[in-house]
Amino acid sequence: MNNEDYIVISDATVDLDKEILDALNVRIIPMIYIMDGKEYYYNPAVETIDHDKFYEQVNAGIPISTSQNPPTVFTDFYKALIQEGYKKILYLCFSSGLSGNFNSAFVGAREIMEKNPDITIRVVDTLCASVGEGYYLQEICAKRDTGASFEELVSYAEKIKRQVCHWFVVGNLEQLKRGGRINAVEAKLGAILNVHPILTTDSEGKLKVSEKVRGMKKALRELREKFIKYAHKDIMHRVMVAHAGCHELAEELKVLMLETGKIKECIIQKIGPVIGAHTGSPMCAIVFMGEQEE
Repeated sequence: MNNEDYIVISDATVDLDKEILDALNVRIIPMIYIMDGKEYYYNPAVETIDHDKFYEQVNAGIPISTSQNPPTVFTDFYKALIQEGYKKILYLCFSSGLSGNFNSAFVGAREIMEKNPDITIRVVDTLCASVGEGYYLQEICAKRDTGASFEELVSYAEKIKRQVCHWFVVGNLEQLKRGGRINAVEAKLGAILNVHPILTTDSEGKLKVSEKVRGMKKALRELREKFIKYAHKDIMHRVMVAHAGCHELAEELKVLMLETGKIKECIIQKIGPVIGAHTGSPMCAIVFMGEQEE
């Protein structure tokens, strides 16, 4: 245990493999998705799902949705950590621009601290989603492992969160339509014309469409161009590639990224069911440190 008795936690939308989460020595709060009327709590730190089967079901049209956690989920989680002896908790939370989980987590933290003055819980709005959140979690844990104090780590987390750049392309416009992201006309025309939206997150952690590209191959090349344009200059980058049920496209994207000559590490991760419920398959993403698009 850290000599300050603090712990770093996050939630299931980090979309990192169990092995990575084990190595990071963090705790993950489960999140909810509902498939075909049945509710599931998903936690990638304790379970591995069959991603291919999941996306087959989503693309087949099986009803799927998500639901935010109520404050009691967070208070129960905090209490369990306090019982283990932790006095300080840093929670890196799924973007408030995409979910109400941040508000629930904050309410739960305030309730705990009002009743326990010796406990400190900091809930940081990551402004991130999926592997962007997972990438950010890794950066914070690397800083923690240098011996950073709790307050130093909180300050660092706030400092770098807008430097995490997310770019992704979605191929299943039908799933975006079901989720209310685009209307039926846009989905139909996009499918006919083989158009794929390229999305990113803005300074408030909300999704926005940057542009629309014809053809998935061209869209993958455009993701590489975003890296070239927005990545921090003159350093070798750690890049994360992620995919929703499209292994081959992810491998192609990894090759494209390595061809830039600016990559020191590039790993591929799978998009989990909480995020995948909204994107469907195929979907590919890249994450890196750089400058957010204005």
